Amino acid sequence: MVNGLIRRILLSFAALSPGVVAVSVQEIAISMALTLMGIAGAVSVAAAAVAVSPKVNETMQSAGSGRPGYFSLLTHAALENLRDTCPDVTLVRAHLHDIISPADTSPGFVSEDHQIAMVLAQIMARWEVLDAFQLNDDQARELWFLERLLRASPAEAGAMAECFASPDVVLAMKDRVAADASA
Repeated sequence: MVNGLIRRILLSFAALSPGVVAVSVQEIAISMALTLMGIAGAVSVAAAAVAVSPKVNETMQSAGSGRPGYFSLLTHAALENLRDTCPDVTLVRAHLHDIISPADTSPGFVSEDHQIAMVLAQIMARWEVLDAFQLNDDQARELWFLERLLRASPAEAGAMAECFASPDVVLAMKDRVAADASA
């Protein structure tokens, strides 16, 4: 966004420069008037950019702070709370690794554990993470919490779903896993 703003300012400055005005308008009186407007416009745009740039930079930094560098499943408040209540992240990663790469590869019906593993693996793939040990702390916590929701009773899952940015989607995933497991 900042690069686009800088690019627009530079292109505006170039378009308003005296050389462009002189080449595009051949009549000398109009050329001089537009040149002066171009110089005044360029100076005012530069002054406005300098005056606003610290505020823009401050706003960009404050808007980006506190957000994870990936698409988070949880609301910001729930993620903050989960940081305090989640077990040790190293243990969580090991648990997720065991779930996602099960030792049992026998053919047969897909169990609830396999379905949960597939859901978690799809989310990891969306985050472009291939191994549970490569998850950052917040990602590991989120997947741990999601796994708990997918295994919870319907009442517990309903309460837990409120922590997610899209509670309907999470509950639909839980219903799908529960329906397929009972079939």
